Amino acid sequence: MDSTTWLYIALIIFLAGLIIAIIGVVLLIVGMKEPMKEIKGSANNLKERAGKLQLEASSLSHHANELKEDIQMKSEKITVLVDAAKGTMNSVIDLNASVRSITGNIASRVDHDRENIAQVNEWSNGAIKLLTLLENQRRIESNRPTYSSPSLHDEKQY
Repeated sequence: MDSTTWLYIALIIFLAGLIIAIIGVVLLIVGMKEPMKEIKGSANNLKERAGKLQLEASSLSHHANELKEDIQMKSEKITVLVDAAKGTMNSVIDLNASVRSITGNIASRVDHDRENIAQVNEWSNGAIKLLTLLENQRRIESNRPTYSSPSLHDEKQY
């Protein structure tokens, strides 16, 4: 066989291989069509889920901001309440100090006025003795027989 025949046989084998390769590529492309549709559907599904997750994340962020503001307002109110309680406590402490001061002042005055108390006791005892003496004299005078002049009616009987 001569070389041209070999060349034709090689060309036929090459063309057959090329046809088989083209058929294989076409079959590959046709076979890839369904998985590509599924991949595209999965990508779209993932895109929708990502959108929903983003929406949920923004909603959660919004709620978190609202809770943060609510907590901040309540914290401010509690701070006002705590400050008021501290003010009340300070007022009670001041009142207690004032009561102690007044009590101490009264106690010191009582200590200084011991002489006056003793003098008042003496005067009271003297007044009680005087009243008792006067009352005893009244009793004695009321128990004494008094002299009365005889009445005219009594004289006629003698």
